[in-house]
Amino acid sequence: MSCTLSKDQLASVVDEVFGCMAGMQLAPAPATFRPDQQNGYIVSVVQIVGGWKGAVRLDIDMAFARQACAHLLGVDPRNLSTDDIRDAAGELANITGGSVKTLIAPTSSLSLPSVAMGQNYEFSLPQGKVLQQSSFRHESGSLLVSVLEKSGQG
Repeated sequence: MSCTLSKDQLASVVDEVFGCMAGMQLAPAPATFRPDQQNGYIVSVVQIVGGWKGAVRLDIDMAFARQACAHLLGVDPRNLSTDDIRDAAGELANITGGSVKTLIAPTSSLSLPSVAMGQNYEFSLPQGKVLQQSSFRHESGSLLVSVLEKSGQG
């Protein structure tokens, strides 16, 4: 089962999730996300399984993640633990993935989120090709949202 997702649909999902849940107004960014190697970044992913197989991946600058997570949890950004940030980043991937799944594969299911954080690392999803991808900017940093489709699907 092959699916399509427009750039406008993805931007609408991101606006809704990050506007409502994280209290952030994002602007589209013309360039692809480049992780902040010095200050760290987070990758959070949920996989979609069922009639369509793929994943939704968020690449987030650490300062951006801290701001989004603080709003999501209702706490001061300085009071967040590493676990708080990891959990909230996973939840943002889960919410974003759920919205994308509803648009392109409503009968499929979501996995639990996987989250990696740190500096100077690589995170890959084997056998995935980019179906749609958009970069966003906020005063606190950058976000890249990627929707990947498992290669070899009909």
